[in-house]
Order: sequence, then C-alpha cells, then structure tokens
Amino acid sequence: MESELKIPKYVKEFANYLVAIRNLSQVYIKNMTVTISQFLEFINIHTFKNKYNSITDITLNDIRSLNNSDIYSFIFFLAESHYKNNSRVVKIEHLRTFFDYLFRIEHSVFREPFKKINSERKIEKKLPNYLSLSEAKRLINLYSDSENNIEIRDNAMLHIFLNCGLRLSEVKNLNLEDIDLIDNKFTVIGKGNKERTNYLNDITREALLKYLKIRDNSHDNPNKHNNPLFLTDYGFRMSETTIKKIVKRAYKKANLDEKVYSVHTLRHTCATILYKAGCNLKTIQELLGHVQIDTTEIYTHLHDQEVMDVMLNHPLAQYKMADALAYCA
Repeated sequence: MESELKIPKYVKEFANYLVAIRNLSQVYIKNMTVTISQFLEFINIHTFKNKYNSITDITLNDIRSLNNSDIYSFIFFLAESHYKNNSRVVKIEHLRTFFDYLFRIEHSVFREPFKKINSERKIEKKLPNYLSLSEAKRLINLYSDSENNIEIRDNAMLHIFLNCGLRLSEVKNLNLEDIDLIDNKFTVIGKGNKERTNYLNDITREALLKYLKIRDNSHDNPNKHNNPLFLTDYGFRMSETTIKKIVKRAYKKANLDEKVYSVHTLRHTCATILYKAGCNLKTIQELLGHVQIDTTEIYTHLHDQEVMDVMLNHPLAQYKMADALAYCA
C-alpha cells in the first residue's frame, strides 16, 4: 500500500495505526491515504504556493499552521471538481479521522481543526419512504375482521411490523418462547446478535392472541409445534422471501404501491409515526435497536422535509403580496 504513494512519515504512521489499532481494511486505509495525499497536494499548491517539490516534504509544523479555511477550501475544490456528494462525504470523513488522530493520539496539532466543520451526510442523506398515518391505518386494519386463518396470521405479522418496528430478519427469527403475553413484551435478537426487549400494545397483543389460537390447529404437518412464531401453510418457519410476498400482497389489497413500498418501509413508518407523535429519539433508538443515535436521527430529517414542504406550499404563497396583506388585515 505504502509503495504506491509517496507520503510523509506521519501519514505512514497513521496508516499503521489504522491497521494495528482500528483494525480497518487495507482497501479502506488505501482510499483514506489517497484522500490525505490529495489534500496535501492541494494545500501545497494553494496554501504553500508550491513550496515543496513533493508532499513528502510537508512537515507536521506545516500541518499545525492550517486552519478551518484551508479545509473549507479543499471541500469547495471537491465540489467544483464535480465529486458526487457521497464521495465528498467520504473524503471529509477521511480527513476528520486523520486530524482526530493527530490531535488525540499523536498530540501533534494544538487544536481540533474539524470541530466546527459539519459533515454533508446529514444534509444529503437519502431519506427513506414511509406510509402516512392514514395509509398505515388502512394497512393495519386490512384483515382486522377476517376469520381466514392465513389472513389472521398476516394480520398479526403486520401489527408486529408497524407497531414494533422490527426488521425483516427479526420477524422471521421470532420464536414462541420470545413472546411474554403476561407482561406484554418480547425479546428480539437484532443485528450483531444483540438482544433487546420490545413491548406489545393492546392492539398488537390482541392480533397475536387471535393468531396463536389458530396457529397450532391450522397445520397438519408434524412440525407444527416447532419454535417459529410465524409458520408457513405447511407448518415451517417462513423464509424472508415468503414474508416479503405477504407484505406485498397486503400492499396490493390496501391499494398501496408495492413497487414503491417495501417490508422495510413498515419499520420506517413505525419510527416516523412515533417521532411525529412526540417520542424522543433515544427511545426510538432503543426500540429499533440502533447502535448509533446518528442512524435514528434520519427521522428528524423526514420531519424537517415534511415541514419544509408544508411551508413552501403555504396558502399565502398562492397570493401576491398585496393580496396577502389584505388577507391578513
């Protein structure tokens, strides 16, 4: 990796640190080293006016002399060079990691250059789609009065998705012993094999009870008493493909576009409805099993986008200013 680029000693030491301490992949470290080299080339030209023939001669004292405006200039250079937003985000994070290393680990810089520089990720992150409250109600009431065994099962599953915010894999892997109908809670094994507790509201509990009453009686297969909560028509644990088909079928029946909405849409819908209802992000983070609060913060952006759309379509925007003043008189 190091033979491909001529880099200063402190950058090589940084790369070694990423391997030995951070245990990052060689590919990621190589990409990060390319970004740092690109940044050093930039400041040699624009800040140091071609002071050095090679970036290997740029010293730590030179790095100490940089300020936020130098970093902003580089970010502006990336934008002007038509790097896509995702590429800019990655490069900014590369530099943030590098300067954080110099500040916290090596103590080679006297201040934290990136402290006031925000990532573009939060602004430009692609927002997930979700159902409106009325659409979610339409979906969850789809089979509420059904006496068909398959629809009773699907109804319980939709309630788990929409009221509990589970992932597809988490619903697939739910077992009977995970459910505690006395205390109205259940155990979920999420990403990274991490266990969390989730809770059943009254409507979800009733949907589950209705399903459990017919679950064992609706299958002739000898495996009907196996552990999976949700069984196929033949009494086996469902595959993720089968669950996707069930949700897609429900979308169609509810007149919702199954090409636009996915199983994961139900999870986003659960979190978005809770956030709009005033639930705090920390609670939603625990409910969804997010490791980082940054992941959960996407729901604040969904809300911000909706507020912006409403304001841009404010009734007053349909009038000329004179009409608006008369309207307010």
